[in-house]
Amino acid sequence: MPAHSSHLLQPLDIGCFAVLKRSYGQLVEKKMRLGVNHIDKLDFLEAYPVARLEAFKSETIQNSFTAAGLVPLYPDRVLSKLNIQLRTPTPPSIITPSSRGSEWEPKTPTNHIQLLKQASSIKALLRQRSRSPPSPLNSAINQVLKACQMTMQSAAILEKEVHDLRSENEKKKQKKTRSRKQIPATEGLSVQEATALIVQPEEVIEPPRPQVRAHREAPLLPRTRALPKCGACGNQGHRRDACPDRPRI
Repeated sequence: MPAHSSHLLQPLDIGCFAVLKRSYGQLVEKKMRLGVNHIDKLDFLEAYPVARLEAFKSETIQNSFTAAGLVPLYPDRVLSKLNIQLRTPTPPSIITPSSRGSEWEPKTPTNHIQLLKQASSIKALLRQRSRSPPSPLNSAINQVLKACQMTMQSAAILEKEVHDLRSENEKKKQKKTRSRKQIPATEGLSVQEATALIVQPEEVIEPPRPQVRAHREAPLLPRTRALPKCGACGNQGHRRDACPDRPRI
C-alpha cells in the first residue's frame, strides 16, 4: 500500500473511523461549552455509545467499501480521486417577483427562514408595484429585518444553552445521589438479589439517646469540722493553751 493513502484505500479510515471521531468530538465540544473541563469515565461511557451508533451504521459501512473501490470492485474510483477535476457550478434558478408574490401568504414568521422568505416577498411586491429606484422604505425594511434576525438568533442561542445546562445539572445531581453502599456477601449473588439490595433504601443510623437515670442522687451535705486536738495531752475537744493537765505557774 502506498504511503499516505490509507484514507483512500482502507474502508474503516474512509468512513467509519472518521465519522466516529467527528461524532465523539462534537459531543465533547458540547460539554466543554457547558463548562465541563474534565471528561471522566462515566462521561466517556455515556458519549462513546452514541458516537459509535452514529458511525457504525450498515449504510456507512457499505459506503466505505464502495468508496474504497472494493465492493463492487472498481479501482478507478480511488485513482480518480488523485486527479483534480474542475466542474462548472450550476447556475441557481431565477425566481421572478410575480411567481414569488403568488406563492407568498402573509403569516407571522416564527423562525429565521420564514423571516427571510417573508422579507424577500415584501420587497418583491414593492418592486412590482413601484418601478421607481430604491426608496428609503427599502432601507427601513432592511434595518427591521436585521434587528429581527439578531433577536431571533439570540433567543435561539439562549434557549439552547438553557436546555443544555439543565440537562447537565440533572446529570450531576444523578451522580451525587448515586448510592455508594457496599453489598456484604460472602458468596455470589444473582442479578435479582443484587438489584433488590441496591433498590433498598439505605438504613438511617439514629444517634444514641441519653439514658435517663432512674434514681436521683442524694443532695450533698455540708462537711462537719473536726474537733481540735490538744498538742500536750493528745485529747480532742480543747487546745494546748486550754488543756486541764497543763501545769499551773
